[in-house]
Amino acid sequence: MKVKDIVEIFENFCPKRLAYPWDNVGLLCGSEEKEVKKIFVTLDTNINTVKEAVEKNADIIISHHPILLDGIKRIDYSSAEGKMIKLLIENDIPLFAAHTNMDTARGGINDRLAEMFDLNDVKIIDVHTDDETAGLGRIGVLKNPVKFIDFAELCGKILKTTVRASGNFEKTIKTVAVASGSCSEIIPLAKSMGADVIVTGDMKYHNTIDMTLLGICIIDAGHYPTEICVTDIFEDILKDKDVEIIKSENKDIFRFI
Repeated sequence: MKVKDIVEIFENFCPKRLAYPWDNVGLLCGSEEKEVKKIFVTLDTNINTVKEAVEKNADIIISHHPILLDGIKRIDYSSAEGKMIKLLIENDIPLFAAHTNMDTARGGINDRLAEMFDLNDVKIIDVHTDDETAGLGRIGVLKNPVKFIDFAELCGKILKTTVRASGNFEKTIKTVAVASGSCSEIIPLAKSMGADVIVTGDMKYHNTIDMTLLGICIIDAGHYPTEICVTDIFEDILKDKDVEIIKSENKDIFRFI
């Protein structure tokens, strides 16, 4: 299998057109013609994960978070990004990123989150293209309504993390919105669709106050915990191919002390 075959597989699963305009997805470094036997899958691409891929003799990196998102005018080998790019090129490791197109795609991260919370009657919150089967966030109904305090505890168990919760802890939670990573901007839309609570990450203090005043409960489960399932999705997409899948050991940058 060549890199270009992997690009085609992902283009069929999560096409570039599903990515937001500001995003940087697809093959970001390396040759499409390289033969691939070992695929390294990761949530993050940084100097540490690239070093890990090199140590494990990976032929390509499939990442959720892209590099060069803001663009660069020079490659400085003394900078963290420069060192990372140098390491990729020196070791001939192509890098492919599936970012917001993986967040929005059918079967992508937000659908996986809806499955993890066992939601019924799942709908897309924010359809941003002409493809109505894809979009950011999902909203669905719990089989058994619970109080917010109990839902917060359940959320921590499902996502294997410590969560921050804000809102009326006695409120009965029936309709749940999930939105991977940083998705505070879709909270009003989720509320308008009937969400009692939204599970997302990277909430800001004052924004959380404003949103809870609207009457919606908020779970900030963090960026990493709401997106790390992407490595399982990558593995599922590639499991029938004649390649070895290596999952990164990269951990959440945050620790709860």
